[in-house]
Parts: sequence; C-alpha cells; structure tokens
Amino acid sequence: MDLIQRHLNTSFWRYEAQSTLFATRPSRLALQSIVPDVAGMKKIFVNVWRNHAFEPVASLTLPYIAYGCWQAEFRLGDYDDTLMFANHTPADVELIWLDSSRYLSNTSFAAWTEWLIARLKALRSATTAPVIIATWLENDAQRIELQTSFTSMPAVYFADVGAVCSEAGVNLIDFRSVAMAGTPVSNAAQPLIARKLACHWLPAAVFPPMKAVALDLDNTLHIGVLGEDGIKGVQLSQQHRNFQFFLKSLLQRGIFITLVSRNERPDVETLFNKRDDYPLKWGDFSVTEVSWGEKATAIKRIADTLRISPDAVLFVDDNPGELASVAAQLPQVHTVFANLDASLTQLAVEHFPGLWRWKIEDEDAKRVQDMKANAEREKLLAETFDTADYFRSLEVSLTYHYNPVNQLSRLADLCNKTNQFNLALRRFNQAEVAERLECVNACVASVHMKDRLSDSGVIAVLVCERNNDQLIVEELCVSCRALGRQLEDTIILGAIRGMSLFTGCRKVAFRVLHGPRNQPALKWLSRLFAMVEVPEPGLYTLQAERIENFVSTDGITLIKE
Repeated sequence: MDLIQRHLNTSFWRYEAQSTLFATRPSRLALQSIVPDVAGMKKIFVNVWRNHAFEPVASLTLPYIAYGCWQAEFRLGDYDDTLMFANHTPADVELIWLDSSRYLSNTSFAAWTEWLIARLKALRSATTAPVIIATWLENDAQRIELQTSFTSMPAVYFADVGAVCSEAGVNLIDFRSVAMAGTPVSNAAQPLIARKLACHWLPAAVFPPMKAVALDLDNTLHIGVLGEDGIKGVQLSQQHRNFQFFLKSLLQRGIFITLVSRNERPDVETLFNKRDDYPLKWGDFSVTEVSWGEKATAIKRIADTLRISPDAVLFVDDNPGELASVAAQLPQVHTVFANLDASLTQLAVEHFPGLWRWKIEDEDAKRVQDMKANAEREKLLAETFDTADYFRSLEVSLTYHYNPVNQLSRLADLCNKTNQFNLALRRFNQAEVAERLECVNACVASVHMKDRLSDSGVIAVLVCERNNDQLIVEELCVSCRALGRQLEDTIILGAIRGMSLFTGCRKVAFRVLHGPRNQPALKWLSRLFAMVEVPEPGLYTLQAERIENFVSTDGITLIKE
C-alpha cells in the first residue's frame, strides 16, 4: 500500500469514528471497538508516575491518540505515594497521575503542596521534559493555589481532572471502582479524561500548535447551499450558531480563521455582511478563497499568504470527497468532517490536537491583527522607492531583550511553533530555555517588533552559548510575521552584537539542521555566507568582526533593554 492510499484510509476511518469519539458522553465499549492502523505514526514516550491505576484510562486514549495521527507508549511506574521517581528513563513527557485524597485525608493542603513542589523540583533535576500533574482538588481555591504554585516552574502543567468531569456533568469519584479497577475515578469519567489527555493535555505539551482553520461554507457553517437557497434561504441552526461563536473565539488564541468555498465571491461576501444572525463576519477571515477551483490549491495559497506550513492548517468540510482530494494532494493538511449536527463538528474541532493550549498569551491575539496590517504594509512598500523612507513612515522599532525571564513562555512557543525560519530546529521547551536563562555561559535574546500599524510582539529568539572565543548560535527562530520585511539581518545580527557574551569573541558559529520547511532560514544563512547552495547540516563559522561592522537597516529605531 502506497503512502497516499494509507493516508486516505486513515482519513476515512477518522471521519467514520468522529461521532463515536466526540459524543457528549463517549461509550467505553464503542471506543474499545475502534482498532485503528497506527503504522508509521510518530510515537512519543510518556513516563507515568502514579498512586492509583492509570490502565483504565490509558486503554481509552488509544483511539483518540490515533485520531491525532500519533502514538504513545505509556511507561507505568509502580504505585508510589512518595514519588521517588525510581528507575527514571528519558521520555517526551512526565505524567504524574495522583489521587490527591490519599494525601489530603492525612495532611493540610499547604503542607501537601509544599511537598509536591519539592518532588517536582527533584524530577526537574533529572529531566527537562514537560511535566503534567493530573489530579483533582476539593474546591476552586485549592485549584487556583496549586496552579499559582506551578507558574514559577517551567514546563510544569496542572491538568485538572475534576474540572473535566464537572464541565461534562459527570461524577468523578465512584469508590466502588477502587476494588475493581484500582482507582476511584468512575467508569463514566474515564472516557472523558482519556479524551482530554489524548486530545489536549499531551499534544499541547509536546507538539507544535495548529495555526489556522480553513472552513468550507455550505453545510459546514450553515445548513443549505448558498447558490441554490440564496442569502435568506440558508439556515443557521443553534448548533451552527454555537460553532461560529467557537470559531470566532479562536481568534483570541491567535489562530487564523480562513474560508474555502466553491461559490461566487460577491454572494459570499454579501451573505456575511447582511446576515446579522451570523456570529462570524467577513472581516473575521484572515484569508478568503472563494472560487470554483480545487480546494487543495486554495488551501496551499492560504498557507502561503499566512506564511505558515500546510501542516499547521486544519480543514473542515462536509464533503468526504473534498476532504479526500485535499488529503491526497496535501497530505500534510489535517482534516475534520463537518457533520450535519454542528455540535459534533464543534466537538471534533475543539478536540483536534494542537488547537487547545495550556495558556493563552497576549502575544497570541497580536498574531491575527498583525497579519491584517500586512496588506497595508505591502501597499506602502509598493508606493515607496526608498526602503529607509518606508521604515520611517511605518515608525518601525526593534527592541532587543537579553535573558528576559518574564518572556519564558513566549520564547519556548517560538522555538516550538516556528517552522520556516528555524535554523537549528532544537525545539527547546520551557525548562530547556529556563536552564539557559540561568547559565553564565549562555544568553537568550528576544526581539520585539512594533510599528504604527500594529504591535507584532516578540518575533525572534536566539539561544547562544559561549565556548572559549566562539559564540555558538544553538537556536535561531524568527516568526513568520516578521518575514518579508527585509529586516532579518538587523533582527539577528543586531541581537547577537548586543549580547554581553559576544564581547571578546573572535568567531560566531551557527548550528544548522535541515527540516521539511526551514528553507527560509537556510537561504538566509547561505546569503550571509555568500554560498551558492543552502548549507548542509553542521556548524558554520563567521568572523566576529563581520557582525561588529554590520550596519543596521536605515530608518529603524533600535532599542536595547
């Protein structure tokens, strides 16, 4: 079986399984009947440290994990209330699966929290992998206090098992389950927790996020066909209305909403402008592709316009044939089948790996606004002959920050989200960035970009280490938002020149690794070194005086903090 056929087969079983996987109350028996083909899917390793049984939940995660096109190997430790982390081996994620009542029945919450943090620090000394603590607490005050306690610990996340059940109206605890299954977690709660773990908690800890949702229109965002039923004839059910509200909320997470429709463009634009009952408006779409051409081609144009990879796009359509066509032509694009019942579609999209995030940053919302400002920037550039005048008219400023501890989350996000301008692909997580922020022989630099049209936020991160008289650039990421503005040299070389570690260096070495999408970074380095071809993986050394003598782009305000 060739790769395309395997991909199509995987896609079709996923569409068929959606109603089972994303039912309001998933059935254990129905989940266990799903036996997906996971051959060739990426595998992650999860160490499970527990004081009650995890096996009943682990078995139910399998179809959800396969739905996300990956595999997980859970390495179960012995039951251990003391969390000694015996026989620790490296893993992609450390999952701490705790029955908190075993502690809180004998000790105060404050004392338990203090002990737990001490054990987390012990685990952190052995690994920089993300740590997820999955447990439940008695009240909101305890939840807030525990979450607050973790804020100073990089890549440590509180997975609130109790909240999952309360939101679904399901009892979390059934003490009859202890004797039978070794856990007080009820049978009704286990599928919901498995879904949350497989679709949200684990992917958000280890995988790059989705950046855009591409939406079909007819029978996806409403009921009916615009070209046949007309603007007043298409129906907005309450489920479709709720789905549109959910999609609109994604904008605040920095996720682009785009439209891919086979219709007449004036009709579609008029629909969104005239239907006051539609939560989504024409201006909410960052890109609109309305034509009678192939949707795969349209989605590729959307990705190019947004300067993202197709594998960061989730495509939603009610036509399995369209989904199959896109899957065959653009196998990197993720797909969801739009059910006639839009509540099922919403659940499937809500739970698609990569859309949910542990924390929504202020930087996230800036992404969508910044992209909207690009059209005006491009118009100004086309009308201006002198680039310095262009930058001055935009009032562009770059602010260099060095070892900015307060930006830790954003810096780790850049390392993991950036695909195109990512030179070394190290994918540092929060704990790894935090290590380098504290190391005397390392420096982490960030670059903040702003102009009169929008605040782009932190758009670049460099992680460097000093080795004798050489500065090694171990990680170099520039957000796609900053590309195409002719500022790459000033962003990167200016950041290096401002590092205290750079003083006294004779050489600067750039670490290079090839990935499927980092051609922009490789081409930038080839220009810097005057190479004909893009560099092969390895270290590329530049004399420090090249950077010392570098002249920044004229017309830009440079600030060092």
